Amino acid sequence: MALVFTFPCGRCGQKYSIYYPKAFIYTVYGTGTRAQGEREDAEEVAAGAVEAAKRNAEASGNVWVDVSRQPKITCTCGKNLDLNLANHPRVPERKRAASVRQAGVIAFPTAQKRPPASSG
Repeated sequence: MALVFTFPCGRCGQKYSIYYPKAFIYTVYGTGTRAQGEREDAEEVAAGAVEAAKRNAEASGNVWVDVSRQPKITCTCGKNLDLNLANHPRVPERKRAASVRQAGVIAFPTAQKRPPASSG
């Protein structure tokens, strides 16, 4: 599956679908060899995954960018967009949900003691 992230411009909101070829990712971030990445990219291109991702992005109104060919882009509003994945940390959903979840002791109401029944 092609590695595509969508970034909105922080100034005007224009959305950019950024395609990160695995050969580029593997060499920049050291997660694999360039040859391995090129092989995986060729398989994705042959399967039509990259073209399908591009069509979907453009159909959604996003601007398609191949980061290996265009590592820096400037939005139409003039803002320079940061395409470096290291500067865009991703937080797993379960951790994000846990960070807003209330923690601590929930106080339950205490039962009121009834006065002893008088004998009589």
